[in-house]
Amino acid sequence: MKERAEQTFFEDPALDRALGMVMSLAAELYVTRDRLRVMETILVERGVLECSELERFEVPEAAQAEWDADRDTFVKAIMDNVRGAQVSKGVS
Repeated sequence: MKERAEQTFFEDPALDRALGMVMSLAAELYVTRDRLRVMETILVERGVLECSELERFEVPEAAQAEWDADRDTFVKAIMDNVRGAQVSKGVS
């Protein structure tokens, strides 16, 4: 697939990449907050979870590497915008 030129909104391409990063973060955060709110509500209503349990949770040692890899993938996706690696979506 042929890469297209980045979309530009500002004279400085670094500002466009920063805007892309902020918008990616905002979208991820909203989706996460929304789904988390739904899950917490369901679990508390069913008596499966008390909210205070979330504050005390510690990642199991066996899962730490997987959680770290997930975090690293998330950070890379955000930082790709800063490095100018984003590809404009659309027909090439």
